[in-house]
Amino acid sequence: MATRTRFTCGESLDIVNANNLLSRLQKALDKSSHIEITANKVSRCDTAGLQLFVSLKQELDATGGTMTWKTPSDVLIDSAKRLGLEKILNLSH
Repeated sequence: MATRTRFTCGESLDIVNANNLLSRLQKALDKSSHIEITANKVSRCDTAGLQLFVSLKQELDATGGTMTWKTPSDVLIDSAKRLGLEKILNLSH
């Protein structure tokens, strides 16, 4: 298993892309329990998209893994704050 897997979010973390995101996150999790997420291009984010990352974080916490953010966009951070998820996801300005 790889030491760390890099995952790039793209522009949309929303319900339209939820199935694709889930599939990609599962593949990343299969490769490593330490996932670095690049999210600088996120311009759309909704509850469905954030729920996937909450689930990923819970899975990694339960198995001793880690999830880190690399350059999260303001849209992502603001969406997480509005939903009260910034602390759970370790997202802040």
